[in-house]
Amino acid sequence: MPGIAKTIISKEEDKINVGENLLRGYEIIKKNILDEINNIRSQGRKFKTGDRKIKADLTSEEKETFKTMYLQAAQYAKSLSNYYINNKEKNKKYDEEYKKLIERASEFGSTINTKVVPKTTFEDVKGLYNVKKLIKSFIFMAKNPDLMAHYKIEGGLGLLMYGAPGTGKTMFAEAIANAMNLPLFIVTPADIFKSYVGESEQAVKKLFEELDNCLDGAILFVDECESIFSKRTADTKDYKAAVTTELLQRINGFGVNGSKRILIAATNRPDVIDAAYLRYKRFSHLVHVLPPDDEAKKAIIYSKLDGIELDGFTIDDVIQMTNQTKTISGPLGNVEVLEGYYSAADICGIIEEACRQALQKMEELNTTTPIKLTREMFETAFLKIKPSISKELLDSYENFSKKMTLN
Repeated sequence: MPGIAKTIISKEEDKINVGENLLRGYEIIKKNILDEINNIRSQGRKFKTGDRKIKADLTSEEKETFKTMYLQAAQYAKSLSNYYINNKEKNKKYDEEYKKLIERASEFGSTINTKVVPKTTFEDVKGLYNVKKLIKSFIFMAKNPDLMAHYKIEGGLGLLMYGAPGTGKTMFAEAIANAMNLPLFIVTPADIFKSYVGESEQAVKKLFEELDNCLDGAILFVDECESIFSKRTADTKDYKAAVTTELLQRINGFGVNGSKRILIAATNRPDVIDAAYLRYKRFSHLVHVLPPDDEAKKAIIYSKLDGIELDGFTIDDVIQMTNQTKTISGPLGNVEVLEGYYSAADICGIIEEACRQALQKMEELNTTTPIKLTREMFETAFLKIKPSISKELLDSYENFSKKMTLN
């Protein structure tokens, strides 16, 4: 018993030491920021901080220094917020400081879309339960590196989502970051490939410097990844090949040995991605994000129409209108097939267009009292917004899925 008591006391002391070290590091980096600000001002240069934006006369190197320091301070604040998870007051205090510091860092010119932990949850992503199940298994593995080690899984953890535009891939990335309580860094080809020599390499360097400042880990979300991971041809520019190689070398350690730096990528064109980038140790999970089924459509429509009245028209009627068919002639006679498939973005657009019809009618009636949405308003919206996903496109994704299963 004395041995057990000693172990418990030792663990408690370790926990206290962690908190003290985090607080000490946080105070040091904040002091360093203040010292740098005072140094700028002592030279007669402007450095004003307001509620919304910093105004300062700084060189490019000084901006980079301040950005790095604010990011470091933000990550200390986030770690303290997590440390005080059972202390509501301190947890809230450091969480708010974290958000403010991230905003400050972005004012010095982040090379990417730097975010705090997103607010999007899996509840916000309507339907698609089979996709959620696969993604939640990915999160479970990422949260339990000890279990990965127990089962001798040596490959990294990475997630590639592919599917038609507007199906919610970015929302899934945000929901994953929320579930893991990690900041989300969104990168597109435009953030990486620059016009002038050396700029692309510098962009990659800055990207990973910012990721390195995330002490508790971070998620790198590469959108439109086919442009970065595309198959190389004789026409591929040397600088682009070099930048892509550098980027891939840097992400090789993501999700390995308990690393909480996680790679998520999304694409509408998985067929043009180089097979070398699709190997299992880089993307452990390949997920086809499908268009919404009727259950998902119902959830989306119900959410968008919450508080809006319908006139002799139901949500089921709207769903039925998304399943319009056309007749085609074949060897076995006439066959009814879907005209196309509506994405989540299409459905949201249709509802908003119906609401615009209502606003137009209100203007004609010279009233500001909300009116009910009618079938006619929805019919006009459906005529304007056609399904954006063809059967041929879905078939191409299905063929890719089968190909990856066989490999």
